[in-house]
Amino acid sequence: MNTKTLLLGTSALVAATFAGGAAMAGQVGSKDAMSLTLGGELLFNVGMVDQDVSAGRGRGYSFTVDSAEVHVEASNTADNGLLYGVAIELNADATSATAADEAYAYVDSATWGRIEMGDNDDATDRMYVESDDILVGRKGPDGDPTDFFAVGGAIAATGNSATGDNTKLIYFSPRFGGFQLGASLTPDTGINSGTGGLVDTDNDGDFENVVGLGANWTGTYDDVGITLSLTGEFGDAETASGAATVGDVETISVGGTVTFAGFGIGAGYVDFGDRSITAAAQATGADAGSYWTLGGSYTAGPWGFSANWFESTRDNGGALADTDVQLITFDLAYQVAPGWELNAALALLDAENINGNAANVNNDGTMFVIGNQFNF
Repeated sequence: MNTKTLLLGTSALVAATFAGGAAMAGQVGSKDAMSLTLGGELLFNVGMVDQDVSAGRGRGYSFTVDSAEVHVEASNTADNGLLYGVAIELNADATSATAADEAYAYVDSATWGRIEMGDNDDATDRMYVESDDILVGRKGPDGDPTDFFAVGGAIAATGNSATGDNTKLIYFSPRFGGFQLGASLTPDTGINSGTGGLVDTDNDGDFENVVGLGANWTGTYDDVGITLSLTGEFGDAETASGAATVGDVETISVGGTVTFAGFGIGAGYVDFGDRSITAAAQATGADAGSYWTLGGSYTAGPWGFSANWFESTRDNGGALADTDVQLITFDLAYQVAPGWELNAALALLDAENINGNAANVNNDGTMFVIGNQFNF
């Protein structure tokens, strides 16, 4: 299940390091070097799905450990006031192929901003806001509906970055007058930690020299909170001999949220340009697609409810029908006790031409999930 946190200001960046996941637990000393903070999360789901395309999709119901992580942060403050530290999210489920989800170091100053070094989401992802940021529970299209639905090559979930947690450098400015800027550089989207970047080739289908740029603004008027964002991500496709035969990364995203007295409204639009589309397919009009999303929520005490409309389209070129998705989601969340949330999600899918060719395959489906989210 994906999570994302809006960066609210340099002094709040450390507190936001693990936001959207675990509430951090107690601290222990690390001799005279750093203070260590431990936390984590575990999400257990009971899921049921009914859909037209069910081949290879299991038995129609499932028990899953959707997310299991241990979060570790070590930090200290230098004599000159600089905050510095290391943050690691360790994968704790039984089947993860990698030991850590994120692993990076940071240096943070209220004067000049924050630098992060390592494996973490880029500025494009973390500075962008859309309806996900006001939804509750599984957060609609951000709650990995493609884990349950067969969607082929369709866009059926939110997300605007090609780099994920690949190794990178990230910078966030302080927030001035409500504005904040961010930038990141990812040398290769095939590299996470280790020394793989020293020997990785530049013609293996990844993307290289990916620059993420972002700007957002937050403000409050008569108890109405407003956040607006604009982000872009740009990088080169790694093709044989550098030939321009595949579309580069050129993604533009715009979105915002409005909150008032427990109510929230959010919207966003992402255009992926021609990313990964061959030159031959581009010549026929094919593209990587785009999506827009619109949602609303209401929270009162331990209860929260939200609804969202998500729609995407991908042009397959020539006379081929577009690949289209409409996804309607409803989420309910209840804070049972400190660190324990019970949530439920209902999703309705209408997907057309998910295989993207002349022999159209369509899929309609309904998903219902009950989840227990534990944060420690």
